[in-house]
Amino acid sequence: MKTSLAILEERNEYLDYLDSIAIPSRGNGLGYVSVFCGGGGLDLGFASAGFKPLFSSDLIPAYCNTVHENLGKHIVEPHDISELSGKTVTDRLGVAVDMVIGGPPCQSFSILGSRKSTDDPRGQLVYEYARFIREIKPKAFLFENVPGILTINKGKDWKEMLSVFEQETGYHLISTKLNAVWFGVPQYRQRIILLGFRRKLDRDRFQWPKRTHSESFEQPELGLLLPRKSELAFEDLVDLPNHIIREHCDRVASRYSQIPCGGRDRKDHTDRIHPERPSGTVLVGSGAGGGRPFIHPFEHRHITVREAARLQSFPDWWEFSGGPTAAYRQVGNAVPPIMARAVAKEIAKAIQG
Repeated sequence: MKTSLAILEERNEYLDYLDSIAIPSRGNGLGYVSVFCGGGGLDLGFASAGFKPLFSSDLIPAYCNTVHENLGKHIVEPHDISELSGKTVTDRLGVAVDMVIGGPPCQSFSILGSRKSTDDPRGQLVYEYARFIREIKPKAFLFENVPGILTINKGKDWKEMLSVFEQETGYHLISTKLNAVWFGVPQYRQRIILLGFRRKLDRDRFQWPKRTHSESFEQPELGLLLPRKSELAFEDLVDLPNHIIREHCDRVASRYSQIPCGGRDRKDHTDRIHPERPSGTVLVGSGAGGGRPFIHPFEHRHITVREAARLQSFPDWWEFSGGPTAAYRQVGNAVPPIMARAVAKEIAKAIQG
């Protein structure tokens, strides 16, 4: 049986592609502010598309450390958004902000409703994000989250959220559902992307990024590449950051050994990755503190943070701060940088005409 220790003489094309993700020395002249930055998937996507990082923030210090250590050279601070003033941020920056990006934690939407009807502060995050955008006055903003927000409370919460952004910002909105596999990420991962443009002309000029890869091997679409296989993320894994292998007891390892690729363990509901297909959605936890873990396609163990990060399209040079649980959570909550970059490039085209 093949193991992840088998190193090819040449790195595969996917790893070469991840290696090529870099921050250009000359950007596109647009600057962004990021809140709820998490592990930096959106930040890396926008920065690699040519946007200049101006200010990044998250409530959790370890997440801020991740973005600071990898991007640096801009303000990265932990803040509660309810206590963060957009005017204070712009005054500190001394420049106009072109873009605000972020995605409040999905727990917000399960309790979204009237400002007066909930005491849970998470239910206010959408309102606070909209308020922050209004105070910053960017040319555009991005909001992202899980597809489940469309159906919570029979779709009423999604309509309420759109109303919040329209009323609080006055921006022209457009939204869609994207799948990371369409852009060459070896993972089926859907995200809802909502964009708001200050000028209607920019909204009308915007086009969603074109798909580069098919979703299916069985019914490939004409003119698109086949999906990338998950096995590409498990090669050449020696001496890399965030690649600490968790040892399982003999009983668990023996149980995992009976699970075929693409199968599920009935006891703890863990899925084994099928190497010949894109993986399922990398979830928060992946074996350390919440979320459903993945089992390695060739070895009888959970995947590491680095392996999960590769499935998310993070390059190997992007390191995650904090302990294993914090690192897994950053990876599991992130927007795949490759998908974020594709959206960012189209936003820049719309804004700059």
